[in-house]
Amino acid sequence: MRRVPDNVLLRRFGHVRAAGGGAYVVAVAVLLGIFGARAWPLAIGVPVLAVVTTAYFNQSARHPRAAVAAALVADAVVLGGAIAFLGGTGSGLVLLYAIVVVSAGILLGPAAAAGFTALSVALGLLQLLAEQLGHPPVLLHRPELGERLPVLAVSLAGLISVGYLSATYASRLHELIAEAGEQAEVVRRRGRRRRSFAARAFVDVAGPLRRLEEVADDLDDRWDALDDTQRRRLAGRLRMGVTAVDAELAQLADVNALDETDERRLAPVALPRVVDDCVAALGDRLDAYDVTVDVPPLKVVADGRAVRRVVLNLLDNVVEHTPAGTAVSVTAVAAGSFAVLVVTDDGPGVADDVARGLFAPPVEPRGRRGDVTAVAPRVGLPLVAELCAAMGAQVRHERPPAGGARFLVKLRRAPGGAPSDDDEPATLDHVAAGSRLRGTAGPRR
Repeated sequence: MRRVPDNVLLRRFGHVRAAGGGAYVVAVAVLLGIFGARAWPLAIGVPVLAVVTTAYFNQSARHPRAAVAAALVADAVVLGGAIAFLGGTGSGLVLLYAIVVVSAGILLGPAAAAGFTALSVALGLLQLLAEQLGHPPVLLHRPELGERLPVLAVSLAGLISVGYLSATYASRLHELIAEAGEQAEVVRRRGRRRRSFAARAFVDVAGPLRRLEEVADDLDDRWDALDDTQRRRLAGRLRMGVTAVDAELAQLADVNALDETDERRLAPVALPRVVDDCVAALGDRLDAYDVTVDVPPLKVVADGRAVRRVVLNLLDNVVEHTPAGTAVSVTAVAAGSFAVLVVTDDGPGVADDVARGLFAPPVEPRGRRGDVTAVAPRVGLPLVAELCAAMGAQVRHERPPAGGARFLVKLRRAPGGAPSDDDEPATLDHVAAGSRLRGTAGPRR
């Protein structure tokens, strides 16, 4: 894959060119004053640097590779003029081309390093030809070909070695830069995702907080006029409000699991224990529902905390959007190398327009925090989708033929004998055996 030069490297290369070009112009002016017209090879580099550096700053943003390559070719020409003036092939100054070769490797990659090595060797041989045709350097010239050839051979060998090393290490350098860029993008995405979920959670918790404020106002304004029944009702509203706030804050806290859940944290997890824990955690909130649990002793590859948040959110979604008395079924089946957890209810179901964006992540807020309310879904199901993706699992929604809603979570299976933190025989068989849990509207197994 061809790599586009990094913007930071492009800017720094441009600054180096500008500073180096200025220094070169000063040096040429001094040498022209000393040597006069004999310094013409150096003077050629002044307009070349001026034109190419200006073009570089104009084009590097739109055509980075072409701008860098053209600038390096110009640098090679300017170095050739300096070599032709100062010492030619007999001085060892041909090694100055190594500057261009290394720069090509750093900025453009191993292929460019190899290409500029070939260009440098060709320019060194052309310099030798020019000397033989009667254009010797002004300083440090060795008239005898026999003296120049060994120096040139050693210089070219050094250039080829530099080119090989530049190509070799440039390849690894570019891999590291690419990896760093990918990791930086992951961090940026996580930051955007965290801000989106945090902003959405802020909106979600605002409703329960307002209801708590209304209860407080009622207590403040009418306390003396309230009878026992009204006080009990207000106390019930207060408890429900606190429960709702607690649920929203728990989801906000579990946004951290998005960053923590990855392949390194996945381990065998007992699925029955996960479901049992989530049913117990919801406690009284499920008492008004007819909940049936039938989960065989399957183990899945997951993050223990994340998979519990997934199941808890799916059950909490039932409580949030279906009326009391709704029948809820939690089952699981083995499907080859996967296990599928199924949460079904016979409630009102999900409208088509809502179902299309059911797992869509919250959008980043624009302007005031309240602006997000009309366009972002609640945290719960988008968080479920994110957590599943982080574990290599999948979640989807479907409408059962008899109505209601069904959510399916597809997880990778772990071997039944794989050690797990949930390995407690009495607990593992608890749900699968169909043991009944307390419930007011129906059996919960």
